[in-house]
Amino acid sequence: MEEKIINGNCWVACFDILGFKEEILGFEQAYGVGRLDGFANVIYNEILEALNENTKDLQDHIDTYWISDTFMFYTPDDSKDSFNVISELANLFFRGRIRRSPTHMMTGALGTGQLYANKQNNIFIGSAFIDAYTYAEKQNWIGFVVTPSAEKRIDDIESELKIPSHTLLYNFIQYDVPVKKDCPIKKKEPKNQIKCIVEGTETLFAAKIQSDLVIKPRRKGAPQKDWTRKYENTRRFFDQHP
Repeated sequence: MEEKIINGNCWVACFDILGFKEEILGFEQAYGVGRLDGFANVIYNEILEALNENTKDLQDHIDTYWISDTFMFYTPDDSKDSFNVISELANLFFRGRIRRSPTHMMTGALGTGQLYANKQNNIFIGSAFIDAYTYAEKQNWIGFVVTPSAEKRIDDIESELKIPSHTLLYNFIQYDVPVKKDCPIKKKEPKNQIKCIVEGTETLFAAKIQSDLVIKPRRKGAPQKDWTRKYENTRRFFDQHP
């Protein structure tokens, strides 16, 4: 899209690189001060090239933004046509990351809501970003999902157009997605309440990525138990939906 301000309802897709924080800290410890440019060149160049390649013919329909390990696509509105574009592009980007860089896996989510996007001034706020980012973060596997808010908007569009339910979600399948949930542990005093993280599930529409995932050893610095668990959860999805 042109450098214009978005201020309304739209679609947003967010992606996060798994184990990114641990990898950066490990890199700093190994190579010292003033070497992060090397890390950025290795990790980012290929991703940014893929972003530019995937969006070059869709400038009027979608835009991108990134900071640290979070990458975002967003549209000018929440119409059916915009959904078709961002759904196809986000799936293409996600599957491409798996094929081309299987040691840097991602989780992602497609959400909706309001967004104020002023790219020139690096301002991005609104429920659409919160929706997509929250669901990208909470998944405990390698996957790309549609948030409940986005699913509801899709249902509304299909109802308005009088087309069968979930027609627009042909690239997705409904599944009990493994997610991380807060587990409050109450002590004697409310002020001492602490939180732990437990694994649960949430029924969501998940992208069909079965043919693309290649198992690779975990990256140096990524927690072994956490990394293994994400692969186990993903493989279970493949076994149930080959």
